[in-house]
Amino acid sequence: MAHFGEQYLGFMPPPEHQSYAIRGTADGVLEALSWIFIRGKAFGIFSFMFGLSFALQMQRAERRRPGTDFRPRFAWRLLILFAIGWLHGLAYSGDILTVYAALGIPLVLFYRVRDPSLLVLAGVLLVGVPRIVQRIVQGPATPAQLHSLQGRMNAEAEEHWRAVAAGDVPAIVRLHATTGFRGKWEFQFGPMGRGYQTFGLFLLGLWAGRRRVLEDVETHRLLFVRLWRWTGALTLLVPVIAGLLFAAGGPPQQTAGTMPDFTSWPVVAGLCAFDGWNNTMTLFYVASFALLFLRPRWRPHLLRFGPVGQMALSVYLGQTLIGILVFYGFGLGLLGRFGNSVTIPLGLALFVVQVSVSRAWLGRFRFGPLEWAWRSLTWLRREPFRAPAG
Repeated sequence: MAHFGEQYLGFMPPPEHQSYAIRGTADGVLEALSWIFIRGKAFGIFSFMFGLSFALQMQRAERRRPGTDFRPRFAWRLLILFAIGWLHGLAYSGDILTVYAALGIPLVLFYRVRDPSLLVLAGVLLVGVPRIVQRIVQGPATPAQLHSLQGRMNAEAEEHWRAVAAGDVPAIVRLHATTGFRGKWEFQFGPMGRGYQTFGLFLLGLWAGRRRVLEDVETHRLLFVRLWRWTGALTLLVPVIAGLLFAAGGPPQQTAGTMPDFTSWPVVAGLCAFDGWNNTMTLFYVASFALLFLRPRWRPHLLRFGPVGQMALSVYLGQTLIGILVFYGFGLGLLGRFGNSVTIPLGLALFVVQVSVSRAWLGRFRFGPLEWAWRSLTWLRREPFRAPAG
């Protein structure tokens, strides 16, 4: 829903297309609801699950082959993921796989770090401390620097929009391999700091996997009840704090263009509060799912999402393939022609279809197609593909 809402642009829109997804009141309402409930939380859950799956894979490898260090094999697995992500990024510059693969390498080094240290570092990353340190080290930006940056970003955004809208495949590939790739890392480790949040959630997932809190939810019911209460309360409180911080500091400073001054302390504080809110709501969703899963009436409904989760890589790349064919010029060319009231329900409908397709697929095969290829390359042997009869 998030990617269909942004219509697979994967880049900042140029100034003349800033509101390309909002063409009426309903679109504006859905934009607000998407920011509140989906964007910044979907990636958070995905990141938490990445850290959790890392812990589970390491544990299972150790049980299969006691005394064997699986970390080198996992690092090789990440290199394969980076290659998959690089190819994916040539089609869609919003690819997240290369980021996960790159951040997964240091995650390997944290596998045996003690729980208290993991939790402290995760907290430091999730509240935005690296952004504050970055601001102290770099100092405030000058008006000339802001103006130069705004000009460069506007020119790149205009070039990218033209290439995508026209369906110019060579231009799309070139831009995604250069400015799109660079822009992704600037977003991850610049003032927005998404990469720091991602790694913090990796660490939380690693902790949850090591403590088996999601393998035995009943035993950890009290933990999830407390997490649900605290995160639910903070989900309501953090927006109030963010509003007070912006009110105290005044509106973000801007140049003649549209670039806010990300080096001003009110904006830095507001971004940290916003990230804290996103991460709090992410954990609220995790706790809510765990508690609902303990209820017998809910469990069968939630288990319907099992197959689509087992095929997450194939589903993710499949969504991109369909998305770019819908919005880019070499397909239906619908970029900017419809608002959120059309595109977000379309994304939801695609996911519903993928849930059914995934269930049917895993009735015949052991893995999704890309999961099977990834697993085979990881172990450098052809893994069984078809499910056993019956």
